[in-house]
Amino acid sequence: MRFNRVAIWSCVMMLTGVAGLRGFVAAAEDDTNGFTAADAQILSEVREHSEAMQNLEYLSDNIGARLTGSAQLKQANDWTAEQMKKYGLVNVHLEPWTIAHSWTRGTATARIVAPAEHLLTIASAGWSPSTAGVVRGPVVYFDAKTKADFDRFHGKLQGAVVIYQEPSLLSPPKLEDVNEEYVRAMQAPPPMKGQPATPSPFAAFMEVARARNDFFKQEGVAAVLRDSNKPHGLLNMTGVGGEKFDIGAIPAAFITGEGYRMLWRMLKHGPVTIEIAMTNRLSDKPVEVYNTVGEIRGSEKPDEVVILGAHLDSWDLGTGSTDNGTGSMAVLEAARTLAKLNLKPKRTIRFVLFTGEEEGLVGSKRYVEAHKNDLEKISGVLVHDTGTGRVLTLGLHDNYQDREIVEQVLAPLKELKLLEPSMMRSFGTDHASFDDAGVPGFFCIQSMAEYSKTHHSQSDTFDKVWKDDLNQGAQVLAAWAYNTAQLPSMLTRRPLPYQPPEAVAKTEAAQPDPVAEMDAKLIAQVKTDEGQLQTDLSYLADRIGPRLTGTQKLDQASHWTMEQFKALGLENAHLEPWTIANSWTRGPAAGRVIAPTEQMLTLAAAGWSPSTNGPVRGAVLAVGVQKLDDLQKYRGKLKGAIALLDRPGETEGPSNPMLTPYEESNLPLDHPKNMALLDFRGRRQMMADEAKFLKEEGAAAVLLVSEKWYGLLNMGTGFSREYQPGILPAAYMARENATLLWRLLDAGPVEAEVNIAASFSGKPVTVYNTVAEIKGSEKPDEVVIIGGHLDSWDLGTGATDNGTGSMAVLAAARALVKSGVKPKRTIRFVLFTGEEQGLNGSKAYVAAHKDELGKISGVLVHDTGTGRVLTIGLMHNYAARDTMDRVLYPLAKEKSIGLAEPSLRSEGGSDHVPFDDAGVPASWCIQEVANYEKDHHSQTDTLDRVKWDDLAEGAQVLAVYAYNVAQLPEMLPRKPAKVAPSGAH
Repeated sequence: MRFNRVAIWSCVMMLTGVAGLRGFVAAAEDDTNGFTAADAQILSEVREHSEAMQNLEYLSDNIGARLTGSAQLKQANDWTAEQMKKYGLVNVHLEPWTIAHSWTRGTATARIVAPAEHLLTIASAGWSPSTAGVVRGPVVYFDAKTKADFDRFHGKLQGAVVIYQEPSLLSPPKLEDVNEEYVRAMQAPPPMKGQPATPSPFAAFMEVARARNDFFKQEGVAAVLRDSNKPHGLLNMTGVGGEKFDIGAIPAAFITGEGYRMLWRMLKHGPVTIEIAMTNRLSDKPVEVYNTVGEIRGSEKPDEVVILGAHLDSWDLGTGSTDNGTGSMAVLEAARTLAKLNLKPKRTIRFVLFTGEEEGLVGSKRYVEAHKNDLEKISGVLVHDTGTGRVLTLGLHDNYQDREIVEQVLAPLKELKLLEPSMMRSFGTDHASFDDAGVPGFFCIQSMAEYSKTHHSQSDTFDKVWKDDLNQGAQVLAAWAYNTAQLPSMLTRRPLPYQPPEAVAKTEAAQPDPVAEMDAKLIAQVKTDEGQLQTDLSYLADRIGPRLTGTQKLDQASHWTMEQFKALGLENAHLEPWTIANSWTRGPAAGRVIAPTEQMLTLAAAGWSPSTNGPVRGAVLAVGVQKLDDLQKYRGKLKGAIALLDRPGETEGPSNPMLTPYEESNLPLDHPKNMALLDFRGRRQMMADEAKFLKEEGAAAVLLVSEKWYGLLNMGTGFSREYQPGILPAAYMARENATLLWRLLDAGPVEAEVNIAASFSGKPVTVYNTVAEIKGSEKPDEVVIIGGHLDSWDLGTGATDNGTGSMAVLAAARALVKSGVKPKRTIRFVLFTGEEQGLNGSKAYVAAHKDELGKISGVLVHDTGTGRVLTIGLMHNYAARDTMDRVLYPLAKEKSIGLAEPSLRSEGGSDHVPFDDAGVPASWCIQEVANYEKDHHSQTDTLDRVKWDDLAEGAQVLAVYAYNVAQLPEMLPRKPAKVAPSGAH
């Protein structure tokens, strides 16, 4: 991959990496939208003056648990309404709705009485009836998975205490993944127009639970014990009264994880008898409960509304601090902030604290019903309801049509380091009630922050709240609400899904899917042929070796890959020539400090660097500039000097690409801490001027600093462009050498000797892209391309950059041929060259095929080393996002792959970019880091670094992408054409 990161990053870029940085986020290119100034005020107000923690402390400690229908919940309604009034909100009121019964928890005790005595810790499930005093009975494990299995237990459950869950291990504890709500396999895409809606998973769960409880009641079960599935004696809680708030069918209780597992172990060795007693109270008549509502009235379109929401009710084992006092107080803090700043949004911002959420989103459902005539005027809803963790990003619940505008809404919040918005669905928070009614309903995807422990347990208390994360959530809510209220138009709605009769839906769902069947074959075929993939890459890396553009080695590789394609039986296998101005041959490079001490330097000539024509000695002069005027202080001082560019700063390694803030590059390379990405764009011309200045001032040579440690060198083209000799002799130097030189220079003058040898062909050289294809059966003139680059730098053997990508393309081709695909469109395989010097082979391909670009449906390039493919990046092609979900979902549901939902990020540095620039839907594989930051362009880019299983997974992704895009009814949607700037010619 051609990406010599970073500008202020020791000039590793040196005029070579700017193209690799194009477009991190479309909305960030022009930060002049009207949100920015207001959002800065919002973030500052919450940061400096937040009242969220003091409000949450009062709610948690002075009011406490807020069970739906309880006096404490009504107290919380009244208090939050008073807070809204105090903060200056208008139309503050309580909106009533009714439940059949309130429920009051009493005592709950249990003990094992045989074969030994053990006390058990239990808590009645919400709306559970009492037991008939103390009941004693045998423990029975009810392992029926379907209704048909129920018959095995007929007549065997009278008076029994039933358990029905197989416990998972509590120890060793599963390490909490704070990002598990975000980093996971893509969900099944929503149904296409005319297909039945995806059923709620909760509906199926509730149907099974109802059938089971009815059976238990008929059979005379005495009580049911449920596993809390939490460690350290924590209990769980949920209700058995359903959305109607009726009394449960059977006395039911939660038991600690430790107690449940003891029952389970003892039951395996023989009969177990238990005693249990529960006392609970139910109201005799219906009870009125309330949603708390307040507003900031819109200044221009007051009848159009943006809603921020959370639920105020809680379960009653703790004090409801993290579920969902945090969300409620984040909403209240957003209201306080916006009211205090007096920002006067165009649309009304409404703040709603729902109730009855814990029993099935009932309060928000009643709100939607009560406002059914107003729904068309609700632009969108955002709900905060996953504990105290920071907001990672927003979940858009399949609202593809709003993806681009949400990105613009969030763009000013760079300092919050939000991740990419997700299309993820969630049915467990109050946004779903609105989304089901056609209103765009979004939810906060949050860091887990111990939520699995505090959720519904005794541990849900104020001391578990993370202050900074709570305030960050309030910042996100307030900024989202204001920015959405300021949009020119309301958020776009998606059509409500088709709802056929049940019998029709079952028939439609039963239709065979030939594409999915072929995908399974392709995935299996790649795995079957993994040994051949290893053989191919071993030959390329070890027998052919490094493949510098213009060399005989690359020519050998081009011809070898063409023969491999032919051997597979691919059609039209050929080499497409293009020309470079010069080939370049590396010679030895050496350097040493000669004063004030003697030290050897580890060097390698930058690509296409001219020779020093023997050793050159001179003063080492450190050149560090932030702006062009800074060069003037070096005027007259560089004659014969060895220029050392840019002091190495502190670096940090790459993170999981899926967890990189959306405003930042997620390429897996080391980078300076606190790197300002936009500095690249400002430095492009300055660096060209800097090189010219060094030449004019008579510098003898330039030393460039590797961004890698441990003696590893980087490689790029230094001061060369377009395969012409560089403007000055230049070499990359080990980072440890660079830090030594800077320390010596800090203490006084330094002299060094450098000898860089290299040679040029002196005439143009022909190089080749390798091309082959499987001809389309219905639309052969329409093409899908999968590609990688065959060339490499020459410090290692080019095994991971990009022998892996090239051989994954070959493996995908093999799987497609052996699986017998007959694609509708032509699938083309292209191994580009000249990528490392500026994506030149793919640019040449695009230029040579300019008249056919309109017929290229899509391009996918594999070029980030040996790491497994996590997903693909779509280069801000919003129009293709939902289609690509369908293309890629077979790779998500395959457990061995588990592909995440596609990203809309734009990244440069690989051969998809020239296609994207030409308007072709082009994507790249987003891959695990897998030591790429060390191996990339260095001496360690060898076969030893390859992860074979992950490489095979990459080939699976390429094969399935190629086939599925080829089978689409239409070509992939294109991005809108770029508008030329005013006055452009």
